[in-house]
Amino acid sequence: MKTALCLLLVSGALAVWAADLAGYRTVTTASTATISRTNSPVAGQSGFLGIHVAPDARGRLIVSEVAENSPAARADARAGDILLKLDQQPLTSADALREVLQRKAPGDFARLAVQRGRKSLDLLATLAATSRPRKIGAQRAVMGIRTGEVTDEGAPVSSITSGMPADKAGLKTGDMIVKVAAATVAAGQSVSDLLADKSPGETVTVVIRRKGEAQEFQVTLAADSSSTTGEEPRVLWKKPGYKLAIIGVEFPDTRHNSAVSMGEWEQAMFSTGTYTKTNATGQTVYGSLRDYYLEQSCGQLRVEGRAFDWLELGRKRGDYSQAASTTAKTAFLTEALDALLKRDGADALKDFDGVAFIYAGDRYPNVNRGSLFWPHRGSVTHKGRRWPYFICAEGGRRMGNISVYCHEFGHMIGMPDFYARPENPGSEGLGNWCAMSNQTPYGRPQHFGAWCKEQLGWLKPAVLDPTVKQKLVLAPVEGSTNECFKVLIRPDGSEYLLLENRRKTGFDGSLPDEGLLIWRVIGNRVILEESHGVDGPSGPRIFLTDVPYPSAANDAYTPFTTPSSRSLLGGGLPVHLTNIRQHPDGRVSFHLGYEYQ
Repeated sequence: MKTALCLLLVSGALAVWAADLAGYRTVTTASTATISRTNSPVAGQSGFLGIHVAPDARGRLIVSEVAENSPAARADARAGDILLKLDQQPLTSADALREVLQRKAPGDFARLAVQRGRKSLDLLATLAATSRPRKIGAQRAVMGIRTGEVTDEGAPVSSITSGMPADKAGLKTGDMIVKVAAATVAAGQSVSDLLADKSPGETVTVVIRRKGEAQEFQVTLAADSSSTTGEEPRVLWKKPGYKLAIIGVEFPDTRHNSAVSMGEWEQAMFSTGTYTKTNATGQTVYGSLRDYYLEQSCGQLRVEGRAFDWLELGRKRGDYSQAASTTAKTAFLTEALDALLKRDGADALKDFDGVAFIYAGDRYPNVNRGSLFWPHRGSVTHKGRRWPYFICAEGGRRMGNISVYCHEFGHMIGMPDFYARPENPGSEGLGNWCAMSNQTPYGRPQHFGAWCKEQLGWLKPAVLDPTVKQKLVLAPVEGSTNECFKVLIRPDGSEYLLLENRRKTGFDGSLPDEGLLIWRVIGNRVILEESHGVDGPSGPRIFLTDVPYPSAANDAYTPFTTPSSRSLLGGGLPVHLTNIRQHPDGRVSFHLGYEYQ
């Protein structure tokens, strides 16, 4: 009788659920939108019209000033005009005008309905940007030249590096560079300044004077190999497979745990579906690194490789620590590679894509971020090849679990760190909701967040315009390549939301809770919008059961809730996610574009 009652209740719940979701749309049936992409450096800015308005005694908006050479001036707007409408929307205040303009981007049209005396006029303006900021390339681009003193005559070429772009293009010592990428070279400038917003691989036009005659060259820029200005640029790994070499390194004073063979590490990294009980030192395991990436990529990335037997270096472990010189730290990597190729042959690493170094013993104590023994991803040049690598500790008496290894391998395929960084006070991080932030413990790392998966091509969200009303339902993202919505806050995609429904299943089994995660994305900055409404660095790490929606704190996300869906760039489209509900089968439903008072 109890069983029958239970089944009746479950059946009833499912029936109510089905009836409630009649008319709801899925990722495949939703009304989708298109991102109005722009290559302009002003992407993300609001449109600029160039008028100053003030209400008259009757409450009408009067154009009191028109900025010189502004879009409004070019459209023939004049001081004294009565501004009635913008894009068919009646305007009752300066705030209303600002709200409409902030939803538009530079280059958009703005149709103004004005009254001038007794005439009614329609004016068409093309909006401009409020500013035109310069940008610096992620990696310095160079031509391979040195120049003498720059004057208003130009930049004299004093030397050219053989094999570099300037040499290949045909420039010569003694040439006078007068223009680079349409910009005139003048006193107080440098050629490198004119290339600061360019990227390696980009082709620029260089105009020179040689023996009094102007000549034009097309120069394809190269990366500055000597640059040490920051991290290497991210390169997303989009291939279906990655071949990883595991190299174990021990020292005269620190040997590896004899209970953990390299065969065990090979199981931890590359086995499929069998690494699910305990490891060599007795800790529970939930799958290999290969299993982890197969699961969250839905089979789109297969990690394979080989674990090479332990190598012993010639110095004590501490000699390679942060107290050692940069040369000594580099020596660790090159000595290990030299020893491997000497023992296993010159072609031992042939066809491998990257290397993982495991150093013997527990994690080295008191190391600083950026030192050799801090788990990190880097690159090392060895015998003419640039090797991407990451390094982690063996674990000592307890074999290390795959959590940190999965995080560091994430860097190998192009993912950045998303944890709160102590050198950046106030940074929030993403807590335990993305493995590129803080991994859930005990060897069961959680999935990447939706942004990471989309970047890697593993997840393809349905793009939505928040002003188009629709009722939507979202199934769990685990095991799916498309269960995600991208809601545009700005039509050009410079600010948007990613909505994913996370469940405690598979490698996500250690998540603090389940439900709808809302990620705000501005450029490459990813922000978790916690349902509990606590802002700042504590947000992702407290009231963990109230981070996903719905929660006791919020079952809606609108411009008027805390947190708010208002654009952080100003203006943007109004986003109203309301009636957020969880359902018995794990799906989440909500209303988009419905503003409830």
